[in-house]
Amino acid sequence: MEDKVAAIKSFKAATDTEITDLLILVFIVLFLIVAFLFILNFRKALKAKFLKKLFMKTIKEKGLSEKAGEILWKYSTKLGRDPFLALEVKASFEKVIDQYIEENPNYDEKLIQDTRKKLGFDTVPAFIPLGSTKDIEIFQNGKISHENQTFEAALYDKDEKYMYWLLIDISTPPDLKGKTVKIQFLRRDDAIYILEGRVEDVITENGKFILKIPHHSDMKRIQRRQYARIEVDLPVTVGRISEKNPSQVTWLSGNARDISAGGIRICIPSSQRLKFNLTIGSELWVNFNLDGKTMQLKGTVVNIIERKTTICYGIKFTNIKSKDESHILSFVKKEQQKLRNLAKQRIG
Repeated sequence: MEDKVAAIKSFKAATDTEITDLLILVFIVLFLIVAFLFILNFRKALKAKFLKKLFMKTIKEKGLSEKAGEILWKYSTKLGRDPFLALEVKASFEKVIDQYIEENPNYDEKLIQDTRKKLGFDTVPAFIPLGSTKDIEIFQNGKISHENQTFEAALYDKDEKYMYWLLIDISTPPDLKGKTVKIQFLRRDDAIYILEGRVEDVITENGKFILKIPHHSDMKRIQRRQYARIEVDLPVTVGRISEKNPSQVTWLSGNARDISAGGIRICIPSSQRLKFNLTIGSELWVNFNLDGKTMQLKGTVVNIIERKTTICYGIKFTNIKSKDESHILSFVKKEQQKLRNLAKQRIG
């Protein structure tokens, strides 16, 4: 009997020892996990603190306020975005600002506009398509229509939530409040844009009628030009071909202001207009050097724009050779890429 009791005590002692050892092992493992997580979170917090310090330093270098920096940092991290992108890429900046506005009804409008301007996000170059209605420039002309009504209009003003379209040359306010209208406009050197919006209010201001419409990014873009063009400043020699005697050519110097594979815009002093006597349909030769290649192309005048000191002719190339067309296309593409790279440094 005593042997059995001794055996039970021995077994119990061994079991208790094993359980104790197991508990100690579990405790050590848990301690190591907690320590690892603590160190990981500590390093993460330390990194975030360092990044924020660097971010706020960048904010100061860009001439932005500390409040602007705090807003951009807070709502970038809230969206899971890199805060530094909000300083370099317009689309990222606008996403962050939209989140800030959504969560803060009393948002600081002046601060946003000042920050946008200092970052260079207040304008969009013509070679970059509009991303949202916020990008439409003030005084942009267009047409607003609803059912069988069409109004000439212009963007009168805009804030962070709404755009305000002025209806031109109407004497009575239209019944458009609460209705969805279509807006169409031609952006110079870009494309035709078509969008829709619900009229929140029709504002009467000094006899003017203004439609208040919320911003959004759903816009249809219709490319107008067959060929992309790029602004240039190239010396050119223009030869007017005589209608009576095609072999007789009158030469004059001018400057090219833009070019595409389809044509070129050339400007000359207004004082030379009568001497040159170009009209719509006039045929001419255009000689210039483009990216190391001498070009001699034939064209036809398709439009004429007269300014105070210069007169500019839109010239469409006729019977252009494929090798010349390819050279111009390559030049335009290369120059556009340069501009995009420059723009990315400002607007992304």
